[in-house]
Amino acid sequence: MKPTKRKNMQPEARRAQLLGCAQMLFFSKGFEDTTVQDVLDLAGVSKGGFYHHFKSKDELLFGVLDGMAEGVFSHMSVVASDETSPAIDLLHSFLHLRANYLREHEYSGQVEFFRVMNQEKNIILHERFKRRVCEDAMPILTKIIKKGCDEGSFTVTDAETAAELILFVSGFLDFALLRAIDARGTDTADHAAQKLQAAIDMQFLTVDRILGLPDGTTDFGWPEAVDVTMATVPPILPSAK
Repeated sequence: MKPTKRKNMQPEARRAQLLGCAQMLFFSKGFEDTTVQDVLDLAGVSKGGFYHHFKSKDELLFGVLDGMAEGVFSHMSVVASDETSPAIDLLHSFLHLRANYLREHEYSGQVEFFRVMNQEKNIILHERFKRRVCEDAMPILTKIIKKGCDEGSFTVTDAETAAELILFVSGFLDFALLRAIDARGTDTADHAAQKLQAAIDMQFLTVDRILGLPDGTTDFGWPEAVDVTMATVPPILPSAK
C-alpha cells in the first residue's frame, strides 16, 4: 500500500482519510498488528495531525466501527422508508441487515474487530457503540412492529417495548460468537460452534415468540455464518519472553 501524499485538507476530510486508512490496515494486518505510525505513514499525516482527531488507536477503532454502522444505518433507512411492503417482509429485511453487512465486507477483518472490541479495556467504548446502534435501530424496528400489528401479522401490546426487547436479545448472540471466535483452532472449536448455532437459533425463536409468529419465521439470514466464522484464521499473537 502506497502512502498518501501529504496535502492540506479540511478537518472533516482529514478525519475521514485517517478512518479510511485505518480500516484498510485493520482489515489487512489486524488491529493488534497495526500501529498508529502505520496509519500515519499510509495517510501521510503527522502525529500532531492524528492526535488532533483521535486520542488513541482504540478511539480510532471505534471511529471505524461508527463508519461501518453508518453503512448499516443507510440500508436501515431504506427499509424504514418502504411504505408498500408488508411488515413481515420489512422485518426480515431489518433482521438480515447485520448478516448482509458481514457477508459483503471482509469478514475475517470484522471477526478481528469484534474480538478486540470485546476485550476488557474496551468495555466502555463497546457499550457506547452498542448504545448508538440501538438508538438508531429502535424507532425503525418499532415502526415495523406497529405496521405488523395493524396488518394483523404480529400480536404485540406494546410495539416499543417489543422492539427494545428484540434489540436486547440480539446482544445475547455476541457472547456465543465471542466464545466461538476464541475457540477457533482449539480442541473446543466444534463444541463452541454448536453453541453458536444454538444461540442463533434461540435468538430468532425468541423473536418469533415476542411477535407472536410461528416458530421458524425469522432467521439470521446467513445459514453458513457459523462455518465461515470457525474457518477464519485466528491472529498469531507474539509469544511471551
